[in-house]
Parts: sequence; structure tokens; C-alpha cells
Amino acid sequence: MTTRHEGVRLPMMQPLRRPSIIDQAELELRNAIYYGDLRPGDGVPEVQVSRQMGISRSSLREACQRLVRDGLLTQIPGRGLFVTHMDAETMSDFIDYRLGIEMQAATIVADRVAGLREAGKPEAAEALLSPLRVSMERSRAALAAEEVIEAGNADLDLHQQIAEIARNRFLSTAMNTIVILTRMGSFSDPLGFGVRADLTATHEALLDALSSGDGSRARALLRESLQELAGRLRAGADEDLVRDPDLLESSGPEWTTIGEGGPA
Repeated sequence: MTTRHEGVRLPMMQPLRRPSIIDQAELELRNAIYYGDLRPGDGVPEVQVSRQMGISRSSLREACQRLVRDGLLTQIPGRGLFVTHMDAETMSDFIDYRLGIEMQAATIVADRVAGLREAGKPEAAEALLSPLRVSMERSRAALAAEEVIEAGNADLDLHQQIAEIARNRFLSTAMNTIVILTRMGSFSDPLGFGVRADLTATHEALLDALSSGDGSRARALLRESLQELAGRLRAGADEDLVRDPDLLESSGPEWTTIGEGGPA
């Protein structure tokens, strides 16, 4: 007797896999840069880091090359790998790229909200934007408590969430790198890490535009905010910023080796 499934032709499928050692090493390095454990200009010594992570040097090298590709690390022949330092000109070019990604994400989100409202689903529209409001309130509380780094974290989370809500994996992937590059730009500022004093007001205006489904207004606000940042970086201006003097200097990471052995 022939069973039904014997004649079924299955589509080609990729085998499932768990995150590799290289994936994990890449994530560790990205997090170290984002949280400031690795600052612009810090070196990434291959021997010490591979021992500390408990992986081979070849695996670490491949993970680092992914970060070189994304602009997070810079490879200097004969000297090694360093966290990229973003000068004002580089940061300005980067903001142009960031603007294109964020404006598209905001357009998609505004269109989705408008569609929900037109369908008589205002609660669903507000639920869609609720993560953004949580991040906005985080930034408000952080600024009130003079916790500058937390205010910056909440700001970056809000912008990342816009891409996530858009449900476009290419935009989300791009924003994953954009938030780290933005953080690197903040740490590269010779005047110290800072956030805008009117950060919450900027968030409120953007959320109002998205909540009303006004993509044009949301794009205009993003353009104005990011172009203002680019202009301030070019001019080296320090007005209307809240800075944390403790985040200005970095003595470099402490690469502790685990024993004398380990992967080579």
C-alpha cells in the first residue's frame, strides 16, 4: 500500500542551526562598543581577546571582519584592529545614511497607524506605538535624574523600535548597526558624551506625527533633528546639550587573559 506522503515533493529548505561561536563573538564585540566598554580608538588585541572569550583566533578574526565590514572596527595594516573613531565629517555622512533608513521606517509605521485608524481600530494603533511611549518616558525620567547614558539608551531604543514596528527585516538589520554607530559618534565627541536637553520634546513631536498617521510630518521632524545634529557636529557646538563628564575619558579596556593556555 502506498502512503500519501511518498509522492510529495518538498521544497528545498536550509538546515536549522544554533548561533555559532562567531555569531556570539560578534554580538559580544557589538555590545562592548554600544555600552562603552570599548571606546573609539581602543585596540582589539587578537591573542588576549580570543583567550578571554575562549575561542580560536581564527573565529575571533572572522567575527571582527564582520564589524570591519559594518564600519565598527578599523583595520590598520601592521598595527591591528581598533574601534572606529568617527570625526565630524564621517558622522555627517553617516547621518545622511541614517536619515534615509529612518525616514522609510517612519513612513511605513505612519501608514500602518493611518490604516488602523481608518479601519476603526484606534486601540490597535495606540498599542502599536506603546513601546515608543515607554522609551520616551524612560528618556524623560533619565534626564530628570541627570542619567545621561540612560537617556541616550532610551533615545536609541525608540529609534530602533520604529524600525521594528515597521516589520521590515532589512530596515531592522540596518538600524541594529546604526544605533551602535550613533553611540560611537557620541563617544567620539571630544567634548564628551551628550544628549539634547530637549530630547523628550523631540520624541513627543515625532510620536504625535506617527500617532496621527502623518508620515510627511514624521519625515520632516526626523530630517530636522538629524540635520541639526550634523550641523552641530561640523561646527563643534555645545549648546543645548546635557553631558556626562565621567563619560569623556576612557583608559581602555582591561583585556584579562584566562590562563596561559587556551585556543591559538
